[in-house]
Amino acid sequence: MSTFHTSLARCAIGALLTVGSLNTMRAQTITGYRYWFDDAVANATSVPVSGAAEFTLNATLEASVLAPGHHRVTIQLQDSNGDYGVPITSLFAQRGSAIAGYRYWFDDDAANAIDVAGTGDYTLGASLEASALDNGYHRVTMQLRDGIGEYASPVTTTFVQRGVTVSGYEYWIDDEIANTTAASIGPSGVVNLIADLPTGVPAGTHTFTIHFSGTNGTWSVPLTTQFNSFVSIEELPGISDLLLFPNPVTDELGLRLSSDASRTLNLQVLDITGAVVIDLSSWGVSGTAYRNWDISNLASGTYLLRIQDGTGTSNLRFVKR
Repeated sequence: MSTFHTSLARCAIGALLTVGSLNTMRAQTITGYRYWFDDAVANATSVPVSGAAEFTLNATLEASVLAPGHHRVTIQLQDSNGDYGVPITSLFAQRGSAIAGYRYWFDDDAANAIDVAGTGDYTLGASLEASALDNGYHRVTMQLRDGIGEYASPVTTTFVQRGVTVSGYEYWIDDEIANTTAASIGPSGVVNLIADLPTGVPAGTHTFTIHFSGTNGTWSVPLTTQFNSFVSIEELPGISDLLLFPNPVTDELGLRLSSDASRTLNLQVLDITGAVVIDLSSWGVSGTAYRNWDISNLASGTYLLRIQDGTGTSNLRFVKR
């Protein structure tokens, strides 16, 4: 339930009605119906229909003037003589147009649900208080509440309560776990991996694996990606120890290299036809330098990173996921 409607949407009375519902009516065709709310027959609304021996009512009835709460709606069929049949009455709830809030609880403990106020069409993007839960798997259940205090169907999902603060990380190249590089990091820290990767990595495609440690001594699941190393590029004399990281790439493409002199490189992303799809502009380098580019809007596929300077051009292949 994401929103509540003011009008009586798709009336619950919707059903197949026949001339038998007209009781003692003499005619054999239905030519219309009228409806009213809460016994206010003087304010009935009349609706004509094509004459027929049977009629299926599937309509939206205007009820926006009604206050939130429970109401009655009554419908009468009319025949071609202008006579009305036996009235049919049903109950419904007028919910109002706004969500008034929601409640949530953990692990089926609905008795200790926490209520939160909210308004309008509601998108939940909040942190839920769960510090009292033990580490491990749990369930959280949520219900939206409307303006008259009624709740929607509950929605349940699972999550993991870790209760651990990140304190460090380790990474290694090509499954060489014995040669890990370790460092400390705080909960909000950022690791610039392309700057920290070792130099002198042999040319070719390599794997990079990293995992994080918590203050309680536990380790996260290792995350592995690939990158490409180029010891030197024949087309670009003076450029060496070039890393294209990661490859395949999802959001940010990183490049690290060493230059024997100050120079300006021009970089572009080309598709497989050779057309330029992103101009990464110029990049002044000297010594060891690195840079990242956001390519998250690039469609999935195979591309070339074209690097140019005054001496030549090199095209490095990469894959965008």
